[in-house]
Amino acid sequence: MNVNSPLQYVTDLFANGRRAELARLLDVSRSTVSGWDNEARRTDGMAGTIPGQYVHKLLKIAAQRGITVDFSKIFPTGSFD
Repeated sequence: MNVNSPLQYVTDLFANGRRAELARLLDVSRSTVSGWDNEARRTDGMAGTIPGQYVHKLLKIAAQRGITVDFSKIFPTGSFD
């Protein structure tokens, strides 16, 4: 896994590096979060990114917790080319 991926950034920022905790926060299974890093399950070039349907929920959690989010780490340049 690329430690500079959006998934790793979000996991570190919101859940102290624990994917199980991130899954709990988002109310999804751990396998769902693990799947975001699986190249076979994701569209080409999207492994390690956060699916758009979860970004809003993450931002809501960030606002509730007073967490500052670096959007350039969630939406890296070239991820939507």
